[in-house]
Amino acid sequence: MSLIFASKNQLQNLPEQIGLKSLFNRLGIRQKIGCGYALVIGIAILGAVAGRGVESYYKNQVREKLALDRDKSEVLTNLNHTVQEVRIDQQELASLAGKPQIFDRKRSEFLTRVAQMSGILDQVQTLPPSSNPEVLSEYQQIQEFAASNSKTVEAYFQQVQKLLGNVKLSNLNPKQQQVLRANLNNFVTSETALRLGKFSQDSAQLASSFREKADQAFRTYQKAEQLGTVILMFSLAISAGIAAILAAYTSGAIARPLEAATHVAQQVTEESNFDLQVPVTTSDEVGMLAVSLNELIQKVAEYTEDLHEAKVAAEAANRSKSAFLANMSHELRTPLNAIINYSEMLQEDAQDSGSEDFLPDLEKIQTAGKHLLDMISDILDISKIEAGHVTLYLENFDVAAMIEEVMTTAQPLVEKKGNSLALQTKGELGTMYADLPKVRQILLNLLSNAAKFTEKGVITIGVERIKNNRPKPTKQRRNNNDELLSGVNYSSQILVFRVSDTGIGMTDEQLQQIFKPFTQADASTTRKYGGTGLGLTISQRLCQILGGEISVESENGRGSTFTVSLPERVVMQA
Repeated sequence: MSLIFASKNQLQNLPEQIGLKSLFNRLGIRQKIGCGYALVIGIAILGAVAGRGVESYYKNQVREKLALDRDKSEVLTNLNHTVQEVRIDQQELASLAGKPQIFDRKRSEFLTRVAQMSGILDQVQTLPPSSNPEVLSEYQQIQEFAASNSKTVEAYFQQVQKLLGNVKLSNLNPKQQQVLRANLNNFVTSETALRLGKFSQDSAQLASSFREKADQAFRTYQKAEQLGTVILMFSLAISAGIAAILAAYTSGAIARPLEAATHVAQQVTEESNFDLQVPVTTSDEVGMLAVSLNELIQKVAEYTEDLHEAKVAAEAANRSKSAFLANMSHELRTPLNAIINYSEMLQEDAQDSGSEDFLPDLEKIQTAGKHLLDMISDILDISKIEAGHVTLYLENFDVAAMIEEVMTTAQPLVEKKGNSLALQTKGELGTMYADLPKVRQILLNLLSNAAKFTEKGVITIGVERIKNNRPKPTKQRRNNNDELLSGVNYSSQILVFRVSDTGIGMTDEQLQQIFKPFTQADASTTRKYGGTGLGLTISQRLCQILGGEISVESENGRGSTFTVSLPERVVMQA
């Protein structure tokens, strides 16, 4: 709660600003994004509605005129075509006066076309109701055309009916046929027939005029569509531009404070400089975050100081404990060695004097004493390691000879539970520059651990020399206690030691615990097999001190394999 109140006070103490930018800074992140979306979507919708509205307005104006122009153009074209056929038929009838059958058929077609011509002229004058002034003007033009030519068509129709109405050439005698031919020739050159020719020209011109008007109306219709599309695209372009501007501005308004906060947080993390503070420039959630981060930095500074003091105190206590354990272990070793030595002397005296009854008890004293001495030695070793009192004595030694010595030492312990010890090597092992006793101790701890948890099985120690493909480290290595290691984990070649057994193995949960001091796989393991639980911890710490590492692979019920990787040449730190 105090953090929230502090945040509010810092936000209220921001300097007053006037203007759109100040108003935008005071909006929340959700409000900023929402306003930007609303503005962009509103402009896009307004542009779409305006574009379609303008397009619809102009389309409605031209749609009726376009339909009329196309309809009248088609009707007038049909009328002109019919008039042309009538004129052709009247020419052919005069030449067919001597062919009764063809003449009669052609006469029937001619009369039909004349009747169609009159019907088409009547169709031209029809017009649906309209309030469009351009449509009414064109209708007036059509009416004038029809009125000026209706008498011509009517007169032509009457003369044709009078001349050919009930005439059948097959029923006429030759003289009557000659008279009919003469009348037809006279009719072709008559004034009525000539006026029909002018009517054909007028209808063709008017049809062409309406076609041009229809084409122009169609172009206007297309322009209306294009105008609507242009308005729509223009509004979308404006929306996209505003969206880009708002996105850049909003992202900047959000990202800049976050970048500043991130930069300060990284500086605090890398430099441990808790005097740094994040600048508070807005009143939104980012401003609240900056204030909260500043408060967090202050709290972390306080906690870090407390932790440092606690760490110093804990390290001092740990050093005192380690020194005490080291001294106590040393003090215990002296009388314990005396007990073991005296028991060995008593055993020799009992054998010489024939007191065989005392031998089992003396052997138990020796076994218990040596076991206790090993436990005290482990405690002394781990105490020295934790106290930082481990000194490396580096020397060149033959790896194969060292392995043979380790196997000889571990052989009785391995065979105690009916196990067999095997050796696997790859290639030439060569020499190694390291602390021989500590390398030997690591391997003996692993062999002892394998022998403890394996019965009537096989324990294998494998050794090989491999090339080091890791890059040379630029920083000094530290162990799990953040202590500077004595060795450097770099060498051109690495000695890899593997200790495998066919014992009880471990579960994944148990693998997480095995390298912790005074810890074994679980409590039942400690009760059944005994031990301090320090052997693997000491091996791990010694590997780290020598610049190497240790790992383990295990399958419950199938056995375990411990792998130790040590540099061929250990280098002392300055």
